[in-house]
This record gives sequence, structure tokens and C-alpha cells, in this order.
Amino acid sequence: MAKQDVTEYLIAKVKAEGLLEGYKRARKPKPPKQTDDTFLKAGYRILEETGSMPREIELKKAIADQFEKLHEATTEEQKEEEFRKLAELQMVLSVEQDARRKFYTE
Repeated sequence: MAKQDVTEYLIAKVKAEGLLEGYKRARKPKPPKQTDDTFLKAGYRILEETGSMPREIELKKAIADQFEKLHEATTEEQKEEEFRKLAELQMVLSVEQDARRKFYTE
């Protein structure tokens, strides 16, 4: 019998006998894994609440919204207009990112 099978068998046996019912940590779920994304999201939330969100983040959100509008457009004229707005937002974001990179690398 494999080691994992023995462990699973013993856990199932203890649960069936009801030995874990009085144990206070038996039903506690594990805390969520903390990743870098968790801390970034918290930082962005704080920045947004204080009104000091970087322009690049605002542009990225606007680009995501514009993608939604582009997919919702029905006629060719609407699609062209939404695509033009999307291209303009992407260009502005690219220019600002380049300016930031040049500022911090020189």
C-alpha cells in the first residue's frame, strides 16, 4: 500500500469514528495564499481611494473599457469609431510609458 493511500485511509477512519469533531482546527480552512498580486491589488486600492492613482493605471482601465465597447458595437461605423478611440488610448499609454522609462533610466 502506498504512503498516500495509508494516510487517506487513516484520515477517513478518524473522520468516520468522529474523533475530529471536538478538535478546534479540524474545520478551519487554510488562509488564502499571499502572492505579489495580492499586495499589488491592495496598493492599487489604497491609491485609488486616496485619489492618487497613476495615470498609466487609469489609461489601462480605460483601454479595457474601450475593448468592451468595441465588442458591443454593432455597425461598422460604430466599430471604426470605437477602434479609433482604442488606438488613441493605446498610443497615449505607450507615450507615457516611454517617457517614464526615459526619465528613470537617464
